[in-house]
Amino acid sequence: MLTRRHLLAGAAAGSAALLLPGTASAAAPDTTTEQGWLDWIAAHRRDVSVLIDDGAGRRAARNPDVRRVMASSIKVVHLSAYAVAVAEGGLDPKEQIRVGDWDAHHPFAGDGRAHLQALKWLGIPCDDYGIAKDPEQRVPLIRLAEAMILFSDNAATDYLRTRLGDPALQRAAACGGWLRPDTRSLGGEILMLVMPEYAPPPGSPVAVRRAMGDAVARRFVRDPAFRAEVLERWPDVTSDPDEVWRWFKGHGQGSATDLFALHRSIANGLYRPAREILARTVPDRVPAGASEVLYKGGNLPRSLTMGLSVRWPGGRSGTAAVLLTGVSDQDTANASSLLDALIAALSDPARFAALERALC
Repeated sequence: MLTRRHLLAGAAAGSAALLLPGTASAAAPDTTTEQGWLDWIAAHRRDVSVLIDDGAGRRAARNPDVRRVMASSIKVVHLSAYAVAVAEGGLDPKEQIRVGDWDAHHPFAGDGRAHLQALKWLGIPCDDYGIAKDPEQRVPLIRLAEAMILFSDNAATDYLRTRLGDPALQRAAACGGWLRPDTRSLGGEILMLVMPEYAPPPGSPVAVRRAMGDAVARRFVRDPAFRAEVLERWPDVTSDPDEVWRWFKGHGQGSATDLFALHRSIANGLYRPAREILARTVPDRVPAGASEVLYKGGNLPRSLTMGLSVRWPGGRSGTAAVLLTGVSDQDTANASSLLDALIAALSDPARFAALERALC
């Protein structure tokens, strides 16, 4: 999953100037630069879903209602539901959570080592798979919500979904303008890739795949023998890019319109605890004159997604939602430059116009 640490790794490449129309190279897009991402978008318009509004009267869109793989951008739904539960008194951010109960939602791998990094961030000794050496340690609940966003930890996401329940996630998303988000178990998706005998046949309805993923995830949480079997099976998981893509293109989907609506609502004051956590993701990328950037992105094979807002003193906020398909691994590694291009478009009318031309 795309996380803050991946973005920071590419920060040096994100400082290139955004070229104005007519200056782009005819060579293949260089996505280490902002201009390269505009060139990529212009060359892949069928693979792009974008909705962007700078909060100052400019709005642009391309395929905003086409449903695409959401990847970790879906986690803003879980964060919103957490924020609602905190505001209503249903959850206490200071509640002490047993680390072993959090670990139980982590199927050892498949998350870009996000769970391991989250535990290290908290100073929790763990093994190479990201499982705490002392499962009886306790951490405040708010740290799980932060790990879900700052490190894109799938285990924290599934833990919060289990605590809150899908109805709470659906209600929170609907209040922000996203109706019926696909909040399946992220661990369940990984487990069905590792153990395909627990997965539905290709082409099965979404509801069937979601139900089977939930079932195998619940078994993983409750059954130590099953967890041991999963660990044994990891070396046999396919690494063939085409086969992996065939699996992950069936992952949870949504539209840029959906993602935009929820980020816009958060930026405009709904779910204040969610806004506070999102503002911690890329503090080094706040443009001059702005007060904060609220960001959550994600990636899966051939998919790259971003939802973000820039807020200014006085109440103005600009929001963008971007879902890309057909992205190479190298382009995904250059995601920080795409984020820079979007922040620039929300901040500068000339750069907004350049992005709009790429979309058209």
